[in-house]
This record gives sequence, C-alpha cells and structure tokens, in this order.
Amino acid sequence: MAAGHHVNPARWQDAFEGLMSRIAGRLTRVEPRRRTRQLALGLLSDLPRKNCWTIAE
Repeated sequence: MAAGHHVNPARWQDAFEGLMSRIAGRLTRVEPRRRTRQLALGLLSDLPRKNCWTIAE
C-alpha cells in the first residue's frame, strides 16, 4: 500500500504567505492584494468545480 500524502499546515501557510509577499510588490493598493489572496485561496480550495462564480460565493 502506498504511503498517503501529508501536508504540514504551518509549512503550507508559510509558503503561501511567502508567495503573497512576492506578489504584493506588484499590487500597490491593499484592495487588489486582498482580492488576489482570496482568489488564490479559492483556486486552492477543495471546491468540486472552480470558476469565478463559485469562488465568489
């Protein structure tokens, strides 16, 4: 039996925050930064179908 994958939430959160901090320099206002962060989290979520409509809900 194959070993299951394990995700360390703290490590994942650190990696995600690092990515967002790299992107933040490209977005000067806080509103687009927040929206980009929410969109990225929506794309990484476990929704069965991902599109702008389902992510917005």
